[in-house]
Amino acid sequence: MKITKLSLLIAIIFLPFILLSQEDTSKENDGKEIKEKRVRDHGLILLLGPALNYHYGPKGGDTAYNNNKISFQMDGQFGFLSTRHNTNRGNFLGVFGSFGSISSDVLQEVADHAGTEIQFKQKQFNQFYSVEAGMIVFNFIRLSGGLGRQFYEDIANNISSINYFSITGGLNFNFGAVNLGVNANLLTGDDLAENQLRFSTGILIKF
Repeated sequence: MKITKLSLLIAIIFLPFILLSQEDTSKENDGKEIKEKRVRDHGLILLLGPALNYHYGPKGGDTAYNNNKISFQMDGQFGFLSTRHNTNRGNFLGVFGSFGSISSDVLQEVADHAGTEIQFKQKQFNQFYSVEAGMIVFNFIRLSGGLGRQFYEDIANNISSINYFSITGGLNFNFGAVNLGVNANLLTGDDLAENQLRFSTGILIKF
């Protein structure tokens, strides 16, 4: 599993560069296509793609690296991209969504550190989602905030959820048809006794 996650992380990081090199070759062959693409790269845009996340946890918790804290998620963005002078450095305004999972071990650590008596059922897939609104300034710096929910099942087979506020800051690297996102997500308030920090990196493909 560790090798699989490492291989996926390497693929996520290097895929945009591979696609970029192919795109550059195509651009060199047709200058007119460059201009048409730049003009087209604005307005309403939908982006979807996979990502890896690492649940760092609370500030006072166990912050040592643990492979169990790595999991998968799907990210999406939908909104309006404005550009100036046919460049890719416009501002993106829209909604952001994430859907993924974390392990029961991570959930148990969070609960134990918060002083609760919840005992979680051992599962690899404990889904969470977040929906945020915000913007990507200069199509590079992301700032957004919204709501999130973490689902879980305890040892008595009771299914419940933890609600929280979600705030994200990150960097967006635009490679044309593919974007690379590196984000830090703060989980705070509502049902959470302590603030949680989660990092993620992934690719987003434009549709």
